[in-house]
Amino acid sequence: MFGRNAMDRRDIIRGAGGLALTSLLPSLARAADGKPLKIGYNVSTLANPFFQGMTKGVVDAVKRFPSMTLLNTNANGDANTQASLVVDLINQGVDALILNPINANAIVPVVQRADAKKIPVFTLDRGAACGDCQTNFLETDNVAMGREGARYIAEQLKTRYGKIRGNVVDLVGLIGTTAGDDRDRGFMDEFKSIAAQNPDLKLVARQEGQFDQEKSFNLMSQIMAANPQIDAVFNGNDDNAVGALRAIRQASRNVPIGDPKHIIIIGIDGTRQALTAIRKGDMDATLSQNPLTMASQSVKFVDQFYNGDKSKIPAHEFWPHILITKDNIDSEEVKNYGLWGEAV
Repeated sequence: MFGRNAMDRRDIIRGAGGLALTSLLPSLARAADGKPLKIGYNVSTLANPFFQGMTKGVVDAVKRFPSMTLLNTNANGDANTQASLVVDLINQGVDALILNPINANAIVPVVQRADAKKIPVFTLDRGAACGDCQTNFLETDNVAMGREGARYIAEQLKTRYGKIRGNVVDLVGLIGTTAGDDRDRGFMDEFKSIAAQNPDLKLVARQEGQFDQEKSFNLMSQIMAANPQIDAVFNGNDDNAVGALRAIRQASRNVPIGDPKHIIIIGIDGTRQALTAIRKGDMDATLSQNPLTMASQSVKFVDQFYNGDKSKIPAHEFWPHILITKDNIDSEEVKNYGLWGEAV
């Protein structure tokens, strides 16, 4: 199994929250020829707050290494643009690449091109579908988050009805990304397993929200028009969830948590909008990642590749996540993990 050895969850969270302060101490950050390290970075989009946080994490981490420079680029959601920008970074002679791929397959040729030139590639949050052509793939365990989302919905429905039953919607993320595909796979596998034991639990709609608020708003509006009874919505990310919440409000079906007519909403990421909705009681939960600390770790791996023991860089590592609800949002555990959405 990829990832770190098992350890106490509190230690993992404490480590994630403190990484930027403790593990990224300044180093010479130089390549083997003694020159400063030139890092090429490309993010899939800055339209999504999670990737804004990730980019801030990369930029801030690079600043902690005095001799590291960053070439910061944004693909604006287009896979062809991303490929062109990464090729340009390669041609500029970068020493390492940190990439957040739009599509796991589309990015493969340029990652292989970098690999052929002995430029290490560190994929962040989303990977490339070429295995060891990337030096490190750092992500959250998206399959686990999908499974946890299904279990959370089942638990809330059992509390409401005394047994697990109800009509559930799955607003899938962006198909073709490792994050979107894995979250949906985890959710569907767990949901089918629970439904097999609870035949009154139904999946009434499954649509691709594409990690996009407007797309998810439109889809959820259509789904509600076709389904007068909806009990819960699993969302591939918080933008999907916020879009679904807007649709629920517009249809005047937004009622407080605890009301039998309340539609349970759970997302993924921990964005500011989601945290605000959770505090207000409009949204039930988010499975928060922390792009700030995750991005910092990716930059640390670049430094380790050139100035440490690169043999100890894991090929694939899972960064910890945490379930945030109104009941625990102000807890010490969540504080230690970090409410990145309120910090960016």
